[in-house]
Amino acid sequence: MKFNLNTILLAILAVLTIAFLIPAENRNTLTAPHTVSVPGLGVSQNVPIGTYLLIGWLLTAALFALVNAFSRLRREADSARILRDMESLRANLDKAEGSRFAELQAYLERRLGEIQSQVAAQGSGAAGGTARLDTLRNELAADIGQLDHYLKRKLGE
Repeated sequence: MKFNLNTILLAILAVLTIAFLIPAENRNTLTAPHTVSVPGLGVSQNVPIGTYLLIGWLLTAALFALVNAFSRLRREADSARILRDMESLRANLDKAEGSRFAELQAYLERRLGEIQSQVAAQGSGAAGGTARLDTLRNELAADIGQLDHYLKRKLGE
C-alpha cells in the first residue's frame, strides 16, 4: 500500500494525540471545567473545552481522511477510464493496421501476378527469338557451305 504525504501527516498527528493522552495528568486537562462565553448563546460554566477540542480535532481528522480517500478513488477511477479508452483506441488501431496489411498484401500479389505474366510473355518471345536465331544460323551455315562448295569447284580443289 502506497502512503501519500497527507496520510503520513494524519498518522503523525494521531500518534502525537495518543502520546498526549497517555499520562494521567494530561487527561485531567481535557476534562477541566472552564467558563465559556459564546456570542448569541450566553455564558456557559463548567464546560470541558479540552474534550470538545479533542472531539473537534478527531472529527476534522476523520473528515480529512474521508476527503483524501475520496480524492484517491476519483483519481483511480479516472486512470481506469483512461486505460479503457486507450485499450479501445489500441484495438481500433490494430484493426486499421490489419486492413492496411491486407490491402498491401493484395496489391503485392496483384503486382507479382503482373510481373510473372510479363516475364512469361518475354520468355515466350525469347523462345520465339531463339527459334528464329536457330533458323537464321542454319540458313547462314547452309549459305556458307554452298559458297565454300562453289569456291572449291571454281578454284579446282
